Amino acid sequence: MSDLDEKVKKSIERLKAFEPPEGYYLAFSGGKDSVVCKALLDMSGCKYDATYRVTSVDPPELVRFIKEKHPDVIREVPRYKDGKPITMWNLIPRKLFPPTRNGRFCCEFLKESGGDGRMTVTGVRWAESVNRERNQGEVVIHNGGNLIEGNEDSFRVSPRHNALILTNDNEESRRVVEQCYKRHKTTLNPIIDWTDDDVWDFIHANGIPYCALYDEGFHRLGCIGCPMAGTKGREKEFLRWPKYKNAYLLAFEKMLAEREKRGKLTGSWRMGTRAIDVFNWWMKYDILPGQLTFDDYEEGIDAQL
Repeated sequence: MSDLDEKVKKSIERLKAFEPPEGYYLAFSGGKDSVVCKALLDMSGCKYDATYRVTSVDPPELVRFIKEKHPDVIREVPRYKDGKPITMWNLIPRKLFPPTRNGRFCCEFLKESGGDGRMTVTGVRWAESVNRERNQGEVVIHNGGNLIEGNEDSFRVSPRHNALILTNDNEESRRVVEQCYKRHKTTLNPIIDWTDDDVWDFIHANGIPYCALYDEGFHRLGCIGCPMAGTKGREKEFLRWPKYKNAYLLAFEKMLAEREKRGKLTGSWRMGTRAIDVFNWWMKYDILPGQLTFDDYEEGIDAQL
């Protein structure tokens, strides 16, 4: 049996071991890891429903791919407490600053709020980043504002993420998960230990459709303009989808207007700041006029949305 066959078998075992009576909530993005997880769920026979969170900033080609190749996937629109849809374009003015590497509020509101109260399956993998290798395991149990205590032989606690992370799959640790998942937001990462090559080998071996943007040199299919893509990555995205650059500029104009309305056009965000100034700072081309540091950009955070 090949190494990939072993990983496939292990991933299916994970899915079967933690299957809740009501079935899994598959957080489906349309990316390569999501289509692999969906195929593994089908192979496992586990009950699930796949849900795509409408972010307003995903590539149009990706949205079409989901509609055409995965018509069974549920489209879920994130909403504010008053019921209005959340989009990147109205979120930036409400938060009073653009999303950055250290302040990616967009993920919280546009993506991560889905699946509350459900056992959620994601395509998170250690190979994607050092941070994920440090802070993710097969199963992650989030617990609101309360610290979770765990058996150090089965779990480790991540105070930074206020979560309990499964470090092995023995019977005792599985029982803890079974007892906790209904009271906490619990995530299962069945392909946590897969490499990029594993993902692509599995896709090709099983003839699984994937978004054609990968064949055009795109390595990630996240939100257009995501700061995690870096300056070069975002330049490539805005060259391909220029209307999204214009949408960000319009959102920055509204953000500056809202700052003026709230009396927060002070310091770096002073009168005379233009949307293009914010864009250049956001892209790391330049600092804002009169700005010496980036430390004060979070002053406008408004968490109560």
